[in-house]
Amino acid sequence: MGTTLSRLQLAQRIHKLLLREIDHAIEVERLLADPRYARDVLLVCEAVPGGELVPLAALFREASRPVAGQPEEPGHAPQANDWGRDTSGFGISQPPPMAGQGGNRRASDSAPAPLEPTKPQPGWLPRWRGPK
Repeated sequence: MGTTLSRLQLAQRIHKLLLREIDHAIEVERLLADPRYARDVLLVCEAVPGGELVPLAALFREASRPVAGQPEEPGHAPQANDWGRDTSGFGISQPPPMAGQGGNRRASDSAPAPLEPTKPQPGWLPRWRGPK
């Protein structure tokens, strides 16, 4: 076999041979997408004695290496997320900094307004008991 086979063709061939040799099927789509799963499957291929699985595992590893000069897949570079430092992932959990004050001050950092004493409100229990 030459290296002209695509990763999909190699994955399908590995799937068929593993099914025939050890009666265990693999997920071809996951083999192509998940590097850890691919590593585990290829280690199993190398552990099976004889047959085509060892050279197929080597070909799959070779086909999976990134080619020099080609850009990496988008979205894998760490991105700056200063905007998200005060969030829980469900939206802003702290208000933004207050204008005109120190850069680290937030609107929630101010002292709360004192509460005015209030007269306790009568509940339903005294009305239910009735007059004494």
